[in-house]
Amino acid sequence: MNKVRQLLIILIAIFLLNIGSFTAEATEKIVLQLRWDHQFQFAGYYAALWQGYYEDEGLEVEIRSAFTEDGEVLNATDEVAEERADFGVGAVDILIANDKDYDLSIIASIFQRSAVEFFMMEETPFTSIVDLVNLKTARREKDLLDIELQAMLIAEGINPNQLELYQHAGNFTVADLIVNGFDVVPIYLSSILYYSEEKGIKLKSIKPIDYGIDFYGDSLFTRQKLTMDNPQMVESFKRASLKGWEYALENPDEIAEKIAQHFITEDKNLNEFIAYNKFQADKVLELTFHPVVEIGNINPHRWEKTHETLYQLDLVSGNAIMDQIIFDYEAILMEESKRQERIMRVLSFSALILLLVILLIHLTVKNTMNQLEKLFQKEMEENKKKEGIIIYQARMAAMGEMIANIAHQWRQPLNNLGLIITNIEDEYIHSELTKESLEDAVERSRRLINKMSDTIDDFRYFSNPKTNKEEFLVYDNIVAVLELFEEKLKLNNIKISFKDVDVDKAYGYSNQYSQAIFNIIVNSIDALVQNTVENREISVNIYKSKESIVTEIEDNGGGINEDIKDNIFDIYFTTKDKSQGTGLGLYMTKIIVENNLNGKISWENTGVGVKMIIEVPCKGVDENVEG
Repeated sequence: MNKVRQLLIILIAIFLLNIGSFTAEATEKIVLQLRWDHQFQFAGYYAALWQGYYEDEGLEVEIRSAFTEDGEVLNATDEVAEERADFGVGAVDILIANDKDYDLSIIASIFQRSAVEFFMMEETPFTSIVDLVNLKTARREKDLLDIELQAMLIAEGINPNQLELYQHAGNFTVADLIVNGFDVVPIYLSSILYYSEEKGIKLKSIKPIDYGIDFYGDSLFTRQKLTMDNPQMVESFKRASLKGWEYALENPDEIAEKIAQHFITEDKNLNEFIAYNKFQADKVLELTFHPVVEIGNINPHRWEKTHETLYQLDLVSGNAIMDQIIFDYEAILMEESKRQERIMRVLSFSALILLLVILLIHLTVKNTMNQLEKLFQKEMEENKKKEGIIIYQARMAAMGEMIANIAHQWRQPLNNLGLIITNIEDEYIHSELTKESLEDAVERSRRLINKMSDTIDDFRYFSNPKTNKEEFLVYDNIVAVLELFEEKLKLNNIKISFKDVDVDKAYGYSNQYSQAIFNIIVNSIDALVQNTVENREISVNIYKSKESIVTEIEDNGGGINEDIKDNIFDIYFTTKDKSQGTGLGLYMTKIIVENNLNGKISWENTGVGVKMIIEVPCKGVDENVEG
């Protein structure tokens, strides 16, 4: 009964494996695309990398500058959406990109306020936002910094088109206020103050928040598809990044110095670069509201209001679905839990079918084993004890081979049953399940189960020895054997071809002839699997010679080595590993053909493989046949 248990385990494993499972690599490689060059603005991500927080989450992270070696500035939303990066740092450009069907998802808002300000000389006449119309305000077309300027103007009822657009490359600096004639310039992270304070130049600024424009600043984002396909990885990256930000904000001097030392270039002075990063650290701390506000906190309503403002500026169209835009790991887990619950309901139905199938196998195999046991007892009484044991071992080895092939035969029907059950579930979930579709699914399931039952019938016919000789068609027996190997032949790309097929009948024990053919086919398949030839082939030739039916089974598996040619029919002789062969197959094949069927078996190498030749008598020739 051990064989029965092994078969049940195999079938259950096959079924469960085809239901599907989630897999993940031990270490996932991640690319984070920054929106500017390396500086304290992105300190949390460097800290997460250097402190090993990403590594603790099983992530291998590359942090990329927005500047290429050619001086090109990469757009983080484009890089992430087009899958050249996995995560990016952005702000309102995330919503604008989504309006172009980019489908990006916001993971964490690091800067709780926008880092955009508009600076002017302290003596510049300015009392209200209306004064900007009469001042030379630096504006560039499609400049993200300009979006908040437009929003401020519209909030005060001023058409932004009243302010002129200018051509200007690079960052705005103090020189633009002193030399280039601008009255107002847009600045990110107050960087202009670092240089103006060094030179003793006093400036004042306009902040969008003072005019009701409450945009988030730097925010971490990714593709919505990634949040659905691998939410666990996204949550892990978020968790490590926020931990890195906490470390950076609580150890700003350490991280500022490390950033400068790590990313110093020939055109920069190390001490100045350190000082600049420490200056930036103070500004970043102000924008994160740490420790008052939780790092990365997201208020969906604020993002929704931002989208409404962008809509007024004609920068986006339609409505934004915040549930899709903002990553919510807990909600995804809840939805996954509901999905698993639905799957479990379907699995209950599937398990019932599987149990019925297993019961059928159990009863059939038990009956077959009982019949075999009775036969073996009889044979052991009629033959010498040693020969009886050899026959028992050979039959059990063949039994194991056939059970393995039934498992192969059943794999595809079980796969198809799984697909039918999944389709029923999907139709039910989407309210598309109709009486007709259910009846069709049930009918297809019945056909699959009938095919599986036919496989068992083939197995019983093949395994149950018959005591009376009879006429049988050699071709039908060979086809029945090959059907048992159908999946194994497909799996190993082995082609079967028939050359000549004689329809005259042989005479003898049909199922014992099938067992002999089975053993020969097993050896041919094993030889071909070990061979490296591209076109694996087994050819069968059936013809009548005098009063006998001759079957030639030829493969291109390399042939039999001359050193062992005299031993291949010896008992317990095998070239296979002990776990794969018993050395009984060809020995029993010779006993069956020559002793039981009064035939002959021989072989010859063909140059590319081996040809086995089996000759059995027709009716009237066998000396044991009554006239």
